[in-house]
Amino acid sequence: MKRITLIILFFQLCFVHSQRIELKLVDSILLKADDFIGIDAFEDYYYTLGTTFYKKTKSKVYSYANTQLGNISSIDITNPLKIVLFYRDFNTIVLLDNRLSELSNNINLSTESFAKNVTFASISSNNNLWLYSLDDNILSLWNYETKQTVFDSQPLSYYQNDFEANIQISTYEYCWLISNDHVLKFNEYGSFIDSFKEKAIEKLVPYNQGILYLKNSKIYFAKDSLKESFIDNKKNKMDNFFVAKEYLYFFDTNVLYKYSLLKK
Repeated sequence: MKRITLIILFFQLCFVHSQRIELKLVDSILLKADDFIGIDAFEDYYYTLGTTFYKKTKSKVYSYANTQLGNISSIDITNPLKIVLFYRDFNTIVLLDNRLSELSNNINLSTESFAKNVTFASISSNNNLWLYSLDDNILSLWNYETKQTVFDSQPLSYYQNDFEANIQISTYEYCWLISNDHVLKFNEYGSFIDSFKEKAIEKLVPYNQGILYLKNSKIYFAKDSLKESFIDNKKNKMDNFFVAKEYLYFFDTNVLYKYSLLKK
């Protein structure tokens, strides 16, 4: 019986690793931009040009720039009604509505109760933000309404030796921190969920209850700690992609390419 179970498991693993995601070009759109940020459920496009952040709808273009804060370090459009802009040089967060108007006063983390130099900032649930500080190597959940810390992790080296984050990605449910050779995953309550070893990840995007991640000019799909397939696209820059529903978008030299994701 044990031998039969092992044989079944072997074939399951072979099937998983034989799956492959392929791309089919659906559309290409001219878009004058420095960086493509993403697309929302209404198919509105977000991008930057210089120090200005733009939202392009079917009928109008909105823009936001803050000359006092300068360059934007990161933009989180997970919630199009509450967009998170992070200005690392000034340790400041700006929240924008769906017309790119400021929702509140700028959040200066140096003067708020958090009072740390923040390396990465992104959205979580319940008016919380994920904040990672390289100063103490700690991931925090911080509520921008109450100005209180909901959760502080252990120093990340507690979960993985010598871990220091280079990239932070989050959704309402999860937060991923990526180092040179590992990925740590936390849930929306701040609990540590999982880690896996993978070197030189350049970007990570949640997809289909798994993740797509960029490594060595290839995009891999991983689920349940198993690498299932990869996309090798030599036509476009691989470092600027975004996934929405069953479509993958590449931005390269003022052209936005839209591909359907086909699982073979």
